[in-house]
Amino acid sequence: MPEATRMKAEMRKPSGTRAARTLRRKSRVPAILYGHREEPVAVSLPAHDLVVALGHGAHLLELDVKGSSTRCLIKEVQYDHLDEDPVHVDLVRVSLDERVQVVVPIELRGVPAGVNEGGVLDQIMGEIEVDCLVTEIPEATRIRVASLGLNESLRVKDLDLPEGVRPLAEPDDPVCTVRPLGEEPEEEKPAEEGEAEPEIIGRDEKEQPEDKEK
Repeated sequence: MPEATRMKAEMRKPSGTRAARTLRRKSRVPAILYGHREEPVAVSLPAHDLVVALGHGAHLLELDVKGSSTRCLIKEVQYDHLDEDPVHVDLVRVSLDERVQVVVPIELRGVPAGVNEGGVLDQIMGEIEVDCLVTEIPEATRIRVASLGLNESLRVKDLDLPEGVRPLAEPDDPVCTVRPLGEEPEEEKPAEEGEAEPEIIGRDEKEQPEDKEK
């Protein structure tokens, strides 16, 4: 069971961009807490603690809000125009027995046999969205690739995920491949037209910070 990162939140008034900038100058990050049919609550989080938590791949937070403890999932993080510092966070209340959809990184371990045959290892999929219980969110999906030969690939169906963790990508989508040196690398399959994009915990470059102040 993943440990929830404890963090002290402070109440704030959802009063727009100027107030949010003032918070950031005080090393706090504006956030909104919602879900479970309760009223959304505008809060702020300590910037340093949040950056450390995100750097360690945290998904769950145990927020202390006015002396009351609330378990929540980091649903979305907005970053500044340099794509470095978090400027806004969406948090959704969760209970321990519910399933959630989160994105976890894929880490490749080892040197493929095909590299010694003159090949190059390409990681086509750097992260994957999974469906799992809140208590079973994996920190990362680690794959050993030492046995991978030249012109061989590993696909989503080959991932060794923990019991109860279900990948949401297609089973035959490639995760990594060993291609001959000089051959063009395979690219990730683009989303079908009209296909909904999943909500992803990570960097959102499409929206400016001012567009989503709460």
